[in-house]
Amino acid sequence: MAYDDVEAELRRHPKVRDCVVTRIRTGSRKNTLVAYVVTTGRADPAEIRAFLSGPRLRPNRMPRAVIPVDSLPRTSSDEVDREGLPLPVLPGRAAGGKGALPDLGDASLGVVMLLLAGFIALVAFLMTDAFWPGSTDLSAVPQPWAGLFTGLYVAECLSFGLGIGFLFLGRRRLTRLGRPPWLTTLAHLSIVWLLVAWWPQDNFYRLAAKTDWDRQAALVYGFNITLMIAAAVLVAFAIREHRAD
Repeated sequence: MAYDDVEAELRRHPKVRDCVVTRIRTGSRKNTLVAYVVTTGRADPAEIRAFLSGPRLRPNRMPRAVIPVDSLPRTSSDEVDREGLPLPVLPGRAAGGKGALPDLGDASLGVVMLLLAGFIALVAFLMTDAFWPGSTDLSAVPQPWAGLFTGLYVAECLSFGLGIGFLFLGRRRLTRLGRPPWLTTLAHLSIVWLLVAWWPQDNFYRLAAKTDWDRQAALVYGFNITLMIAAAVLVAFAIREHRAD
C-alpha cells in the first residue's frame, strides 16, 4: 500500500528533508504505520506528528510513530530499501504518539538471548542423567574420546538453550522479513526444533539398542524426519519473496 499522500504532507514540514512511511509488522496479525524522517537539524518527533494531525490526514493514514534517522537506506536504483529500515528501539511509548513499538536493539537482544541460552544449557546439562540415566556415562571410554564426547554433550545442551531462547525472543526478528504470518510461524518453530532436538535425540539414541526396531523407528520418525521437514520449511521461507506493505 502506498502512502504518497502522507509522505507529501511530511515533506511540507520545514525541517523534514526526506521521509518514508511504511507498515511494520508488530504481531502475527498486526501492522503498525510508522514514518521515518530525515531532518535538517534537531526536530521533535512529537511536533512533526502533530503537524500531520487535524484535517490533513484521515485517522487511518496517521503514523503511530515518527522515527528520526540520519538517512534512508537505498537500493542500487536509488529507491528506498524498506527491508533495510531499522525497527524503532523505543522504550515505553513511541516518539510522537502513543502505541510504542517496544523492542530490544539487536545487540541487547543478542546479549539477553545468550544469557538465557547459557542458563538453560546449564540446567539441561545438569538434568541429563535425571531424564536419561546412564546416557552420558563415559567411565569406560578412554581419552581423548571421552573428552570429545563430553564436548558434544555440552554443544547439544547449548543448542537446546539457544533454541529455547529463540522460541521466546526470535519471532519479532523473523517478522521483519515480511513473509506471510503462517510461514513466519512455521519458520520460527522450525528453527527452534532444529536447535532443541539434538539434546533429547542423542540421549534417546544412546540408550536404544541397535536391534530395538520399534524404538529405532520411533526415533527416526520422531526426530530425523521432523528435522528434514523443518529444514524444508526454512527453504520455503528463504525463497519466498518479500511481501510489500
